[in-house]
Amino acid sequence: MTRLLLCMCTLLCAGCYNVQWPWTSTELTTSGLTDEPVKITTAPTEAWYTIEAAQVSYYATDIPLEELATGGKLNGQVVNIQVLWEPKPGMTPIEPTTTNVSIRLVVFAEGEVGVYGGGGFAWLRGTAEDGDMGLLLTGSNLSLIARTKNFVDLLSPAEMLGTVQANQDDAKALAIRRVASQAVTNALGSVRWVQAPAPSPHAVASAR
Repeated sequence: MTRLLLCMCTLLCAGCYNVQWPWTSTELTTSGLTDEPVKITTAPTEAWYTIEAAQVSYYATDIPLEELATGGKLNGQVVNIQVLWEPKPGMTPIEPTTTNVSIRLVVFAEGEVGVYGGGGFAWLRGTAEDGDMGLLLTGSNLSLIARTKNFVDLLSPAEMLGTVQANQDDAKALAIRRVASQAVTNALGSVRWVQAPAPSPHAVASAR
């Protein structure tokens, strides 16, 4: 744990964030990678994770599930972060191309929808089996992968940074996934899932 704290303090002091450890909330900022970037902040009212076959999946949203289920002119975001493998402090080389999480960001704007996807690197606080686990997302790269006709993409390419804090609740996490996926499917007119495809066991093993 001491080594983990030292590694994380080094990252924070390097200018990545001003984050107190351990963090106690979920707050993510997605910024366009331009000279005058557009930024959107996600401070969800719902944040849960579920332990799935190949990874731990976080689901968070700042839109009440009742509104998501109803549809209409929605405004807000849904975030899905999947932990593909756990970094080991002092053993995991941190390079610009290192990726241990996959990310989906769904942006609703007056009923229009944009789906962003990509990957990033995150340090974990705690373990999934504890029932309470956090992520410190220190780098990522996102781009638009699907949109409705009138959705204006002001982000791509973009980077998501910040913290995630959630408790394990399979039912609530999967409820966000189900309702958000249906909202995206309805908007795009084709079946789409919020989360990225699960990696193969070989891909996960080779990334460790």
